[in-house]
Amino acid sequence: MLKTILIVDDSPMIRRIVSQLVQQLGYQSITAENGLQGCEMAEEIRPDMIIMDIEMPVMNGFEATWRIKTDQRTAHIPVAFFTTLGSEESIQQAKEAGGVGFLNKPICKEELDQAIRDILGAN
Repeated sequence: MLKTILIVDDSPMIRRIVSQLVQQLGYQSITAENGLQGCEMAEEIRPDMIIMDIEMPVMNGFEATWRIKTDQRTAHIPVAFFTTLGSEESIQQAKEAGGVGFLNKPICKEELDQAIRDILGAN
């Protein structure tokens, strides 16, 4: 069975591109357009991994990840942050929220593949 990766980003273009890359790498992808929707989908679908944008309307990625990590039903799901904000401060906030990885936009297929393998283990 294919592992499922939830992509949470407010940009339709980013969701489409990353979703296509994830599928090309041999995973199933699902998408959410904000942190609140991401939390709801994580609870409902229980994906194997989440790629979470930081700056989003409704609920940002830090808050969404904190919520996912404090819910016993979803706390086990690894979250990699995906953003253009590569500052030390945002990296620290990502770790404090429970993130296990940090991906910078724009991302290439090879970088994404390596990050997924590092987090989920080789297929």
